Amino acid sequence: MGGPKVVKTTLNAGRGKMPDYSDGTKSIFHYEVWKPNEWKEGMPQNRDEFTYIDSSRRDWPHGYGAPMEIVFGKKFALVVFENCLRSMHEGERSQFDVDASELYSFPMTAKKLRDIAKGRQADPHHHHEYHHESHMCAAALAGGTGYAELDDLLKNPAPLRIIFEVIRVIPPGSYEAESWQLNADEKLKSVEEYRLAGNELFKEGKLMEAVDKYREALGRLETLLLREKPGDEEWETLDSKNIALYLNLSQCYLKVGDMWEAEQTATEVIDRDDNNEKALYRRAKARIARWKLDEAEEDLSKLLEVSPSMAEMIENERKVIVEKRKEKEKKQKNTAKNMMKALGS
Repeated sequence: MGGPKVVKTTLNAGRGKMPDYSDGTKSIFHYEVWKPNEWKEGMPQNRDEFTYIDSSRRDWPHGYGAPMEIVFGKKFALVVFENCLRSMHEGERSQFDVDASELYSFPMTAKKLRDIAKGRQADPHHHHEYHHESHMCAAALAGGTGYAELDDLLKNPAPLRIIFEVIRVIPPGSYEAESWQLNADEKLKSVEEYRLAGNELFKEGKLMEAVDKYREALGRLETLLLREKPGDEEWETLDSKNIALYLNLSQCYLKVGDMWEAEQTATEVIDRDDNNEKALYRRAKARIARWKLDEAEEDLSKLLEVSPSMAEMIENERKVIVEKRKEKEKKQKNTAKNMMKALGS
């Protein structure tokens, strides 16, 4: 393993050829970390002489609680993890005794992973990304991690025994790249790919699957917008791409009957293009369904100004509004009548 700072012991041999671990290779693995109770001239041999520090197998607050993934060439915060994994076959289980000098960033990296696990536990449907780059300022280190065993390592760096088990090694191009793996150009291209994929799902009637694609595209677009100054030409160009995505979302939500989301997503379009015909029409329909009749009437009036050719469609929606107002008035009269009867009795 390239010197005495890391000593490897194979516990269970793996299978197949050694992967080449070229940039873009993904390794999926479990890890556990132990600290010797005393450090003399070498690591103790007995497990009882170690204290548990961290593991991907243990749930928060004691670990990450899921297999870890590393994509080689993406600057994972712990270089020693990459170096150890590069020496392993798929299916292999090995332990590495690592000098403290190689582990400066371990406590804060472990903290980040546990914080992700905490968020995942609170909201299992939310996707949490771990970005490989790590920037740890002195203030962050001084503030501690919030986990006692990690704080102790911050104050008292020590050699550690790290046990890795490689579950799977996936060559570059054999899996779909996640958002954080892409550069700006690749991410922008992926926005369009997700939009088109959503369109195909929409045509197939898979509406909520289409929604997921459009939402993923919006999320990726948002990360690109954060790189630009609001109002600048580059920002405006990127932000305009939100329009098609929100329009598609409003149509999906109308079809599945989620009128609140249909209204909100149409509003996102109108905030960017207040004369957008499709958005005005879809928001009006959503507002009618939500009994926001005055607001719906305003949208239809605006739509008639923008697009007189849609007069027949607008008139049809206005007829719906008239009927709903009659229905509302009738309910109010019945309610008042019942109240009078109750008071009279």
